[in-house]
Amino acid sequence: MPVTLRQLHYFQALVEHGSFSRAAESVYVSQPALSLQIRELEATLGGPLVERKSRGINLTRLGREAHEQTLRILDETNFLELMGKQFDEGRALVTIGIVSTLSPYLLPGLLQRLQVTSPRIEPTIVEATGNDLVSDLHAGRLDAAVLSLPLGMIELPERELFEDRFLVAGRAGPVDAVRSHSGRPRPEDLARADVGPLLTLADGHCLADQVLGACSMWRQQDVHRGAVSLATLSRLVAGGEGVTLLPESAVACESALSPGLRFMRFAPPEPLRRIGLVHRLATHGQRWIDPLAEALSDAGRELTRRAEEIPGADPAASRTG
Repeated sequence: MPVTLRQLHYFQALVEHGSFSRAAESVYVSQPALSLQIRELEATLGGPLVERKSRGINLTRLGREAHEQTLRILDETNFLELMGKQFDEGRALVTIGIVSTLSPYLLPGLLQRLQVTSPRIEPTIVEATGNDLVSDLHAGRLDAAVLSLPLGMIELPERELFEDRFLVAGRAGPVDAVRSHSGRPRPEDLARADVGPLLTLADGHCLADQVLGACSMWRQQDVHRGAVSLATLSRLVAGGEGVTLLPESAVACESALSPGLRFMRFAPPEPLRRIGLVHRLATHGQRWIDPLAEALSDAGRELTRRAEEIPGADPAASRTG
């Protein structure tokens, strides 16, 4: 019996949702109907794909390998359907995910550039955490995503767009005290300074993990996690609640919205995140990838250039201060 696309769709839903009941609901069939299709797929492939547990399922070794192939097949199928629409319409309808700690700052410049240079690219933007964007790429819900590199996944080609360095952000008093004491500090100098707690984003944000990696010398009790946006962090530290690390891409916008915010650069090598474009294998070589990557890179580099115009965030000023 040949493998069918219906079976693969049902198998993907089962893996994504982790239970037969939730998978059946997601594809609008009864649980027995979905179970039958999975059993027929297992019979065709010659072995069990899942182990049924009281609280869900586990993939077998065959199931893991079959799932990798399933993602590729469904990805190619989705692209084939989209290719036909775009051929008729002369448009590139692209669903792009952008990590939530970058999207508010990057989007205005990106959309403006695409409108001028590539008006046939019609993006639909999805904002989420890095982990959710990777899941959406695997599931075929996104064509591409903009997030921190490297991912190191062979099924998701990636290209670097720009570097986004981290700056210390806080009220003038604590920031100026550190600058006058140690000049351009290292992360460990900041940890030893009396500047209040380090504020970071809540669990689930890769930027929070990157900040904690750069500030590993901080005592755990002096690290406060919980904010859900860089805007919230900026308002908190501008109000004297401590200090945080902001990426260059956010500095110009948050400085304008919080006049009391002050910035300071680290001594080299500065901690940073590498922002890149990641896409599905099925979209490799498509005509929209290069102009999209160029527009993203230009918009990102413009953000970092604007950050250098902010007092305290100018690299030359930091070297001489």
